[in-house]
Amino acid sequence: MMALKIVVVDSAQLPSGTEFPPLKAVKYGWEEYPSLRAEELPERCWRAEIVVLLSPDRRVDRAIMEKLPRLRLLIAVGDAAAQLDQAAARDQGVELLVFPEAFGSDAAAAQDLCNRITQAIDHYLCSIDSLRELL
Repeated sequence: MMALKIVVVDSAQLPSGTEFPPLKAVKYGWEEYPSLRAEELPERCWRAEIVVLLSPDRRVDRAIMEKLPRLRLLIAVGDAAAQLDQAAARDQGVELLVFPEAFGSDAAAAQDLCNRITQAIDHYLCSIDSLRELL
């Protein structure tokens, strides 16, 4: 059984104490990076099936996506969605999920968002036959 890898990019955007709840998956790992330079993104995410983008300044274009061969689901929060190359995602078979609302420094809203992202990942895993084995 393989382990699912999820990377959260720019987690410093979240208020202190905000956490992603556990997934229903049996084997998975979260990696959180408070901040990454653009050139670090492929290096940190190349083995990830799921990447969560929290910064509105995070540009993910075709060149970056081509360096993420295992990427299946890309989640963008707030204005981060405007920085995604949607055509490149489609071409690579990457699903996009956008949470348009920003949470600012409101800890309760940020925790609610993390809860909903986790629920969305669980739902996604149930809908993909090749990943259902992780549940």
